[in-house]
Amino acid sequence: MLAAVERVYGVTFEPGEEPIRKVVPNGKTDPQIVREMLLPRGVTAAAIDAGLDEVARLACELHSHSREPTLTPSESRRVSAVLTELRDDGHLLALLTGNLEPIGRHKVALAGLGDFFRPGLGGFGSDHEYRPKLVPLARERAGISGSAHPAHDTLVIGDTPLDVAAAIAGGVGSIGVAGMHHSRAALLESGADAVVDELDEIPELVRAWPERG
Repeated sequence: MLAAVERVYGVTFEPGEEPIRKVVPNGKTDPQIVREMLLPRGVTAAAIDAGLDEVARLACELHSHSREPTLTPSESRRVSAVLTELRDDGHLLALLTGNLEPIGRHKVALAGLGDFFRPGLGGFGSDHEYRPKLVPLARERAGISGSAHPAHDTLVIGDTPLDVAAAIAGGVGSIGVAGMHHSRAALLESGADAVVDELDEIPELVRAWPERG
């Protein structure tokens, strides 16, 4: 992403600057991150808008060459076990991420988890810069946006208050995963319906979800 931004907008990031970390990217979309990096550097909103499509194209192209695993083998096995339980329980799984779609899908593929998430489903930073817009879009793509499928039957599982905020805006439930980026208290304060400390707590929690009213 940084390489794409430098090429498209003609900005230079100094070694050790870490501009993405500076804007606290967790839970934000890639276009939002680009915008927050560039506005303080004097790049106008209009100029940012004009370059976003090219940044997306170039960033996805560059990321496609990555072969670096996004999880350790033990982490991949743990996540795979959780996703397998959810899938075997009959739940429809979809990615909801601020990443541009090709980048998001490449990341889960590198983690060995790509088969859990069918093409054509989910919501991505390439669909909309505003994260809460992705929840209704994901429901629509899954064919569950009508009255026959109440919003509370959908759950967003995420590890940031922005994930929770997107769930609330979409009228769906949310499970926060503590310890990755934010504490249990922070996720509950943001409005999460429930919070887990370990991923393997999720399947049992989801099974009991209707009992929560």
